[in-house]
Amino acid sequence: MHRAAAGLITRYTAPTMTTSPITADFIYDLPTVSDPAVSPDGSNLVYVRSTTSREGYKKTSVLELIIFWDGETQRFTAGPDDGHPIWSPDGSTLGFLRPREPDKPKQLWLMPRSGGEAKCVTKATKGVLDFAWNPGSDVVWFISEVEAPKRGGKKPADDAPQVKEVHQIYYQGDTLGWRGDGYRQLFRLGIASGTAAQMTRGDFDHDTPTPSPDGSTVAFQSTRSRTRHLKRPWGGELCIMANDGGRVTRLTPESWQIGGIVWSPDGKTIAYGTAGESERWQYYIHTVDVETKTVKRLTDDAITPQAGFHPTSPPPPLSWANERILFLADSKGSSGLYSVTPAGMLDQLRVDSEAIGAVSYSSSASRVAIVSSTDSRPGEIIALDPFDGQNQRVTHVTDDYMAEHAVGTTQKIVVHRDNFAIDAWLVQPPDFDSEKQYPLILDVHGGPNGAFMTGFNVLHQILAGAGYVVLAVNPRGSSTYGSDFTTRVYKDWGGEDYQDLLAALDVVCELPYIDRDRVGIHGYSYGGYMTTWAVGHTDRFKAAVAGAPCTNLFSMYGQSDIGVSFGEIQWGGRPQEELQWYLERSPVMHADKVQTPVLLLHGEADHRVPISQSEEYYVALKRLGKTVDFARFPGCSHLFLRGGHPELRREYYDRAIGWFHRWITGQP
Repeated sequence: MHRAAAGLITRYTAPTMTTSPITADFIYDLPTVSDPAVSPDGSNLVYVRSTTSREGYKKTSVLELIIFWDGETQRFTAGPDDGHPIWSPDGSTLGFLRPREPDKPKQLWLMPRSGGEAKCVTKATKGVLDFAWNPGSDVVWFISEVEAPKRGGKKPADDAPQVKEVHQIYYQGDTLGWRGDGYRQLFRLGIASGTAAQMTRGDFDHDTPTPSPDGSTVAFQSTRSRTRHLKRPWGGELCIMANDGGRVTRLTPESWQIGGIVWSPDGKTIAYGTAGESERWQYYIHTVDVETKTVKRLTDDAITPQAGFHPTSPPPPLSWANERILFLADSKGSSGLYSVTPAGMLDQLRVDSEAIGAVSYSSSASRVAIVSSTDSRPGEIIALDPFDGQNQRVTHVTDDYMAEHAVGTTQKIVVHRDNFAIDAWLVQPPDFDSEKQYPLILDVHGGPNGAFMTGFNVLHQILAGAGYVVLAVNPRGSSTYGSDFTTRVYKDWGGEDYQDLLAALDVVCELPYIDRDRVGIHGYSYGGYMTTWAVGHTDRFKAAVAGAPCTNLFSMYGQSDIGVSFGEIQWGGRPQEELQWYLERSPVMHADKVQTPVLLLHGEADHRVPISQSEEYYVALKRLGKTVDFARFPGCSHLFLRGGHPELRREYYDRAIGWFHRWITGQP
């Protein structure tokens, strides 16, 4: 047993049990809000409201409009697949993304502020991925993927099989599928003419277009370093280009990824988020002088500015107003709205125990909208004035569902080990009785540089509703705790991070209401790695559920879309350079020691952690006569739990609960 000290702090108290616990049916019953867009004058707020129907398993996303502070809500678009709204700078028009036809790539649509019919203004072959308005509201910059022409060879007939050529490392991407020689290029669309022109070319990706205040220049992220092929899909530098095209100027040296971008009001300086080459998952706010290219770092690693998640979530925007740069950042498992001056004076403008997933600002930043969730409430939109502290919740889309479902109480634990304070959270069943004993599930987050946040975690609530206490730990390697803590996991997968998890588990198992003989483990992605690693090194778990686990580092390097850019940093080099370490730290090499019943859950279209990782582990266990089941989810990417087919998402949760019931509690 590990010697570890812990302090227990109650964070939230759940309401009294109403009618039923939360189950996997939340996929159909719980609406969501996302993508807030505050009008430039701060009078209106548009957001995306999404629901999923059991009939036809259809997700519907529409735009709704709220009068700021007033709270009056009205439907703004008809859907059924609308998203990413952005107001024109003059506030007269709302741009948003919607497909022209069902199951086709999304295009850019424009709609007058007064309402009426929306008009589609692009016909990009692979759709519009992101866009931004020029200050005059007469031009829109957008990003679309363009595939380079095939290199030689005889062109086959249209009805003949097509040969796919590969010329780069990042030739396929998770959720994106086959990319070939595709690159994200920057386009300029004249609103009056309706003509779009491709402004960038070459084997570079471009993202986050951000025009200057006078509209003469556009800034963006671009993968233009000589080592870009080793960093994709994340790598990129801050670049600028004249409004009418021409030469692209790189303002920053090689970096891991550029986050949000914002110009100073005078157009002389750009603020942006970025991670260092050696840190990669620890972001900082920087500024760069456009003329001299002088770079200055404004924040330290006490906070981690949010930078989105490629390719599904663009970085949240920054705002530069009142001589302050506003941005979202995370620290020690909680989110906040921060500001920093060009001199580096940092201030936290909103302090709450919450996870913030999106933000939008009026032009003066006096009115801000965020999507906020807590441990006891799913995401809702909060309107606030960051300078005078005024704030109010303006959406209530989850109220009906939450009134009918019970939520488990969440408590925070701090475990001290090796001079590190390890944060963890306990989620108790909604009808918790301290006089009873409960089975426990240890849940391990992905990453490894992810983190459990103080937001609503639906898996934890489903497990709690099924009668389990859930333990969620942020071990070494978790982000939001500073650079040193985050990078401790490099070339130490299954090392001190694993020991941190066991230390937290030891502390919790001393609680009188925990049945230490009925403990299970679950994890997804890197959490799946740790799940398969753990059962190969201890028999204390009665059941294990591994979602999309990485089990063979050697094969993962060559199969994953991030095997090179991610693997070489995390695993200390190429497998040819570190063969023994790759093999020793691969869970498949320890399959002979597994005594725990294991359930593998994996998407068949996963390019991040290919399904072959589960295939290899399944065969290894099955060949040895171990207890193992393997469920494959057709057409599902690595991120399918966020947006995949609703029935398959529900199946994931139900199968996980069923496995724990079978092997831990003996329920059918």
